[in-house]
Amino acid sequence: MVKHILFDFDGTLVDSRALLVKLYNEMAIQYRFRPIREQDLGPLRSMSISERVDRLGVPVLQIPKLMVAGRQLYHENIRSLQIVPGMKEVIAKLATQGVKSSILSSNSEANIRLFLRKNKLEGAFKEIISAKHIFGKHHSIRKVMKQWGTTPTRMIYVGDELRDIESCKKLGVPIVAVTWGYDSPQLLHSGNPDHMANTPGELYRTLMSLS
Repeated sequence: MVKHILFDFDGTLVDSRALLVKLYNEMAIQYRFRPIREQDLGPLRSMSISERVDRLGVPVLQIPKLMVAGRQLYHENIRSLQIVPGMKEVIAKLATQGVKSSILSSNSEANIRLFLRKNKLEGAFKEIISAKHIFGKHHSIRKVMKQWGTTPTRMIYVGDELRDIESCKKLGVPIVAVTWGYDSPQLLHSGNPDHMANTPGELYRTLMSLS
């Protein structure tokens, strides 16, 4: 039986795609990368992170520096973000059922907590965990399991990217992949997730069947 749900933040809980494209393009001008155009959005959703980095010509060694700069810009714009329609209700229902939920994200804890305060969700999550491994989230998930003293089958991850699926597969952690985030449904399906959800309502029903 699943005892704890671990949510990704950007894409899964928060509709931040437009903001992140805007912030990326601001940095692209500053650092002389290729900007993301409107016609790029569809193809990019069907690519892995490494493929996107290659397509946009971003030097891999500069990614840590760009993440720091991006988090600051994100923080300055976070009040413009909206929760994915229907997800606030899902989180509230899970809480009333006594299900423990936490957030694991490569975003900063400060950004996440600011967003949760804005949306009156401060008490909805047990923990906010900032993942340090953008290309290997399984390291962060393994650390969480060790801290909690739990096994892979007693937790479930909710994410919106192929890398989330790949990380969970390495550890044997069940995952529900949601189709409204960053990666296309086709790309998510290629990772063979344990479950897929097309709407927050479908996600809630899936989680209730597992908890």
